[in-house]
Amino acid sequence: MADIKSNSFLFWLGDPLRATKDEATESYRFTGGSAWWVVPLVVGAVLLLASFAGGFADHKQFFFSYLVAWSFCLSITLGALFFVVVQHLTHARWSVVVRRLAEALIWAFPFLAVLGIPIILGMHDLYHWTHEELLDPTDSHYDPLIAGKVPYLNTPFFIGRLVLYFLVWTFISHRLYTLSIKQDINPDASIRGKQYKISAIGLVLFAVTTAFAAFDILMSLDPHWFSTIFGIYFFAGSFVSALALMIFSNALIQKRGGMLEGIVTTEHYHDLGKLMFGMTVFWAYIAFSQYMLIWYGGIPEETIWYRHRLEHGWEYHSAVLLVAHFIIPFIILLPRGNKRFLPLLTFMSVWMLIMHWFDLHWLAMPILDLAQNGHAGFHWLDFTTWIGLFMAYFGLFMYRLSRHSLVPKNDAHLGASLRFTNS
Repeated sequence: MADIKSNSFLFWLGDPLRATKDEATESYRFTGGSAWWVVPLVVGAVLLLASFAGGFADHKQFFFSYLVAWSFCLSITLGALFFVVVQHLTHARWSVVVRRLAEALIWAFPFLAVLGIPIILGMHDLYHWTHEELLDPTDSHYDPLIAGKVPYLNTPFFIGRLVLYFLVWTFISHRLYTLSIKQDINPDASIRGKQYKISAIGLVLFAVTTAFAAFDILMSLDPHWFSTIFGIYFFAGSFVSALALMIFSNALIQKRGGMLEGIVTTEHYHDLGKLMFGMTVFWAYIAFSQYMLIWYGGIPEETIWYRHRLEHGWEYHSAVLLVAHFIIPFIILLPRGNKRFLPLLTFMSVWMLIMHWFDLHWLAMPILDLAQNGHAGFHWLDFTTWIGLFMAYFGLFMYRLSRHSLVPKNDAHLGASLRFTNS
């Protein structure tokens, strides 16, 4: 059998280390058929083609809608990467049977890099700091604040940073995923140590790159505004959305596909629900902390960002975000029984995914409306780009799940995970 290190390129396209099928692990296999990933891919492709066609009529709207949709998929993948890294660092036992779903999600970084090309092509429409007239002191549009940020906010450096981020994320995810798949075939005890070391380094790299990626991709949409806590805000939403998609995917595979029966139990859903609840509270804490500090400081360059989201109809979006992203999930997910009732937990996972997209839309779209002297609202491109990109992303995710065991079957803690119960 070929060594996994010699198949780095084929790893992303095919199946260099597909686990052998046997009776003992048949319940770990994906048996849903190709429709599970072909249908989402086709739906996603159709919606994206419609979105691209709509972009010719309103290219500025298209780029903003696409940025929100792309950031949505990227944030889920980053949240899944954090989940995998933390499980290895803490030697978590309960999560072994659900870890493969997160590992399949982090496989998407190279595809997200390709899908990010429209962001580069639309930089002039998306990022105000790319306009050269703002940097010319002799021009009437000269902006000294933006001109002072040129050493950091310039197109070559921006693209270079994006490339660096994806190289780092791809390297970490590639190593962790391939080691996990290799363990399915060869239960080498040293693999666990390698996963721990990569995760230790990966956590530091993840923290730095995720924070700066949030600054670059979303915060720099308004180059006058700045918040040192924004990276944590983006991370919190990313982790909530990753947990939500894991819960939804587990339930879908188990209840609709008849797979993982008796493997992923109420106890595992309960823990995923606790994490989703806790990170929802953490997201609200960070959101309030950012708002409170900016309000207390009263610096015009900072407060103007919130002013844009408290007028021209955006005040209603802000209110919905508070109620639907925090208060309602807090009330519903607080009771222990609700986190153990799968239909309700699955519904809340879909709810949180929708609210995460709503949050990203709230972060980006006031910039577009301000530039066009418009008001809060939704454009049909917001939905076609979002659903189209996510369906393509979900189809690739389901394809990856179909290529290997749904569970890391030779993990040393698999038995403990199968027997896991909440005290």
